[in-house]
Amino acid sequence: MGRLSIEELEEQAATGDGEAMYALAQRVLAGDGVDQDAARARDLVGKSADAGCPDALFLMGVWAQTGEHGSENPAAAIELYRAAGEAGHAKAWLNLGILYQVGQGAPEDADMARDAYKKGAEQGSGHAAANYAAMLQAGSFGEPDYPAAAEWYSKAISLGHAEARNSLNEVHEAMGVPAVMRDGPPAKSTVFWKRLLGLR
Repeated sequence: MGRLSIEELEEQAATGDGEAMYALAQRVLAGDGVDQDAARARDLVGKSADAGCPDALFLMGVWAQTGEHGSENPAAAIELYRAAGEAGHAKAWLNLGILYQVGQGAPEDADMARDAYKKGAEQGSGHAAANYAAMLQAGSFGEPDYPAAAEWYSKAISLGHAEARNSLNEVHEAMGVPAVMRDGPPAKSTVFWKRLLGLR
């Protein structure tokens, strides 16, 4: 949505347009072209979430998780993040995965965390891809799976999560990938590299 006037946003919000209500809430919260009113902004965010706006659902999830504007309610945050993620909000899947991974708002569940991270990555979250890679590296699903972890760290990097590069190097080192080849083809296994180098 482009930059609209307060009057235009008010008109669109009055029709129940969730995106307009969220945009108006941001302007009201900042006092941008309108009187600053935190209570009204929170009300607009709630109505926007009810209308299915992904950004509003995500923000409501953050509020529920952190207790901002009320009591902490991680269980509600899970539902809000899921709704936001299904509406296309990649970071909502990331946050949902974290809640499942640490057992906040629901029992700890590595499989649910994995599924959320993978969905976040599919929607463009490099951080979600890196978190999934870290689970693979740590052996959250059994034995550590370094080749798969390397693949997902590489995906995280390609999605803009530069911090994953150090973790990728750690995995490559554990796999026995020579340092000079770590920026080359995707690593598969120590045996793969030894065979490639004529060491066995």
